Amino acid sequence: MEYIAWFIFIFLGIRTFISLVNLLSKPWLKDEQPEKQPMISVLIPARNEERSIGRLLSDLSRQDYPDFEVLVYDDQSDDKTPDIARQFSRDDELFRYIPGRSLPEGWSGKNHACYQLAREARGDYLLFLDADVRAGAKLLSKSLSFLQKKNLHLLSIFPKQEIRSLGERITVPIMNWILVSLLPLPLVRKLNYPSLAAANGQFMLFDAETYQQNQWHEKLKAVTVEDIEIARTMKSQGYRIQTLLGDDSIRCRMYRGYKDATEGFSRNVHAYFGNSHLTLFLFVVITALGFIPVWLHFGLKGLLIYLALVIVNRAAVSLASGQGVLNIFLTPVQIPAFIHISIKSLKNRFSGKTSWKGRIINS
Repeated sequence: MEYIAWFIFIFLGIRTFISLVNLLSKPWLKDEQPEKQPMISVLIPARNEERSIGRLLSDLSRQDYPDFEVLVYDDQSDDKTPDIARQFSRDDELFRYIPGRSLPEGWSGKNHACYQLAREARGDYLLFLDADVRAGAKLLSKSLSFLQKKNLHLLSIFPKQEIRSLGERITVPIMNWILVSLLPLPLVRKLNYPSLAAANGQFMLFDAETYQQNQWHEKLKAVTVEDIEIARTMKSQGYRIQTLLGDDSIRCRMYRGYKDATEGFSRNVHAYFGNSHLTLFLFVVITALGFIPVWLHFGLKGLLIYLALVIVNRAAVSLASGQGVLNIFLTPVQIPAFIHISIKSLKNRFSGKTSWKGRIINS
């Protein structure tokens, strides 16, 4: 019991230290203009996105960056997504609508859509955006400035999450809690260990030459959590990448309600743990039940210190993610939600298949 208690205590201390480092490093885009302003291709894979695609395209029409194009690939939507995208392309030559093709065997839908978009792109930089993202007017300028200044091959951002219901508030912060307390963001760029890598497909800005030479979405065409795998593959090959957190310049309402969020996160939560469900299981046990060995071995004082570290950790994560410190009061209900998500992820693993947006995918 003694060794278990010490391990849990030290593990929490390390995670709290990482979350504080991430907060103090200010991992957000700075309000800067790029020295060079080459063409950017904004590439949007869209499947059944009628609720959000119009808002994103309107945001992009108001960018302050002078030279870019916007390509929308309709991945066989059965709602009004293609109608909305076509209308924008008719009204403004900035936008280009690309009708989707049948999904070839061995491809995930999003990877195939991104691959098709990259083939049509003309820009010196390729920015893949999810259709549910909202973009501030300076997003292109600020992100390209950061990429050029740090001489990166890939910049990825986890958007600031818009949370509008109790179910979302219980579930959505879990993603940032895992990321910000386990991954020291300043080291993503400075060290070439693939384990120190993460990316979010909602925002991935590539140097086009590097991307076209490697065709990351084609190489990982069957991978369902392609963003993290691309980041790890790039780091293993010596490419420079950086992961940031979003502010008001890039935000997103990722899910709508508890059920939607648990379905979505259960598809990819294992990827944060090296695709190991065993590691995920151990993390769940430690974070949910770790206070028990600490209490039994260290007593009440040890337990109070442990709980204080939990609060500091959660507060740092919430502030870094733009969610506000009051989110820490939902920790007691977020832990059961995390367990629920992990169980669903394990069920997906055993079944071998799950569904998303009306399409069966491999788990």
